[in-house]
Amino acid sequence: MPILTTHSRIDEIPAEEWNRLADPDTPFLRHEFLAAMERHSCVGEELGWLPHHLALRDETGALVAAAPCYLKFNSYGEFVFDWSWADAYHRAGMKYYPKLVVASPYTPATGPRILTGDTPGRGQHAAALIRGADEVAERLGVSSLHWLFTTDEETNWLEAASLMRRMGCQFHWDNRGYRNFDDFL
Repeated sequence: MPILTTHSRIDEIPAEEWNRLADPDTPFLRHEFLAAMERHSCVGEELGWLPHHLALRDETGALVAAAPCYLKFNSYGEFVFDWSWADAYHRAGMKYYPKLVVASPYTPATGPRILTGDTPGRGQHAAALIRGADEVAERLGVSSLHWLFTTDEETNWLEAASLMRRMGCQFHWDNRGYRNFDDFL
């Protein structure tokens, strides 16, 4: 039976274990990046990004899934612009904050958020992590749980868990071989 734990510092999870599950082509999810954000006060309660990282271990104690997770007290640095939801909650006499967010802080780049590496049973581990995140959100009494800029595979896992898809629009620029700005012009 997998066990989910939450961590108020990324350093509570060994870097080599976390990075074994992280996509090596996604630097914003590496342990070093997240640790630097914490050590240099880029995240923290005063900025509205309180670390609440998720770690799922199997019965042997091996880390099989993880997610960068934050208890959020505002919507700054998410790039999803949910201020209207916060306003609607306020007008209805409810609190929108805190909310729970699975994301790479200040990083509007699509990439893995449910870290499973190439472990056997990835889908089952992802499902257990999603269920666990939902239970953590319930236990904390937050207004909502958000998974930001997930991959298509992760979006499918989230929808399979009966979570609602976030619809958004992103604009991407492609460098078609421009060497510099003058070349682009």
